Amino acid sequence: MNSGVNTAILAVVLLLAGLPALAQSWAGHGRIQGVVTDSQNKPVEGAKITLLKGEGDAAKGPKPIFTDKAGRWSFLGLAGGQWRILIDKDGYVPSEGRSNIVESSFDVPQPIRVQLREFTKEQAEAQAKAQAQKNGPSGAEIKGWIEEGNRLLQEQKYADARAQYQKALEKLEAANQAPVLRGVAVTYYGEKNLPQAIDTLKQTLTLTPEDPQVVQLLVSWLVEAGREDEAKTYMAKLPQGMTVDPNSLLNVGIKTYNEGIKGKNPKKFDDAIGYFDQVVKDHPENADAYYYRGMVYLAQNKTAQAKADFQKLLEIAPNHPHAAEVKEYVKSL
Repeated sequence: MNSGVNTAILAVVLLLAGLPALAQSWAGHGRIQGVVTDSQNKPVEGAKITLLKGEGDAAKGPKPIFTDKAGRWSFLGLAGGQWRILIDKDGYVPSEGRSNIVESSFDVPQPIRVQLREFTKEQAEAQAKAQAQKNGPSGAEIKGWIEEGNRLLQEQKYADARAQYQKALEKLEAANQAPVLRGVAVTYYGEKNLPQAIDTLKQTLTLTPEDPQVVQLLVSWLVEAGREDEAKTYMAKLPQGMTVDPNSLLNVGIKTYNEGIKGKNPKKFDDAIGYFDQVVKDHPENADAYYYRGMVYLAQNKTAQAKADFQKLLEIAPNHPHAAEVKEYVKSL
């Protein structure tokens, strides 16, 4: 025998040696068959038949098959031993049984006859409910909860709106939670619970840290809560061109100006001017900005700038609450 023949024989031997390892543990020469009917002895078509050999997670078997129009089913090529037979179809109570398969190519097993019981109305509703819970709510359901929350929020029913938002949050992935969290924050704000509203809005920023609208709203709430120093850190995160609520800027500017007076720190005056400058730039008709900036200029002995701001205030708001005071300043400058 030449070397080429030897090589071919060796290859065949190796191939045969590998076959047992590739075979399925449940495969063999056995067969099984059955018939599924309903309570009226009519064949049930489309019932799923699952065969499993073994117990628990270790149980294995062929892919499930379905009964034909006559309710018949059959499996070939099964290993001998005890097998579990699972039969399932919507509208019927699932069935589970056991059968012993004997491996013999000569024996034709008798059909296993199983009669499925139809679900009662109550059982069908319970099954549908259990399946819905297993699958989780649909996207349409989650959207409905959010829309209902929005409607309740407009009606100022804050606790009810928050309950709808919370239902949606429990099912939404983190990437989609930010807008709903913002809604939750607004419900707390509506209840005048500023600390909780601020904390919730900060949670939104952990999901969308670059959202300028959320930052803008957070700045306003922080100023309203008297947390101006914290508000300043968020102002710095706003993109260029993004404006802040003018009242928030004015409040921060006033606080900074007062800090300059109390601490006799001229640099604080420059910082306050910066906030008032921003209001004048973004809202040139805001008379309060000219009043407060003029007062800071007076503290800095910049009389020309102060007079110009006071004159501008009288021009755009002659009936301003500080108009009489400003007129006296203009006369003396």
